[in-house]
Amino acid sequence: MRKFTVLLFAVALTSCGASMRTMSGATINNLKKQVSIEQGCDVDKIELLDKQQAAGNATYALDVCGKRMVYKQIGSVFMESSKADKMLNGN
Repeated sequence: MRKFTVLLFAVALTSCGASMRTMSGATINNLKKQVSIEQGCDVDKIELLDKQQAAGNATYALDVCGKRMVYKQIGSVFMESSKADKMLNGN
């Protein structure tokens, strides 16, 4: 019974981040829409190259009209990586 409880808890933790992103509207499509507006690039010219997700945050590598860019997700907010780092470091 204890193994089942631990397994259930592990499944809940790993799916928590995905469900939180979906519920808060922080999806890949929303990211692409925001990047499109910020970078002046059509959504269909934005390609997801890589993603690393954890509960409540994520990092996305994108090809934006031929330029590689990295965006970070903090909660349900997306920011270009250098801007997010400045904000988090208080600069």
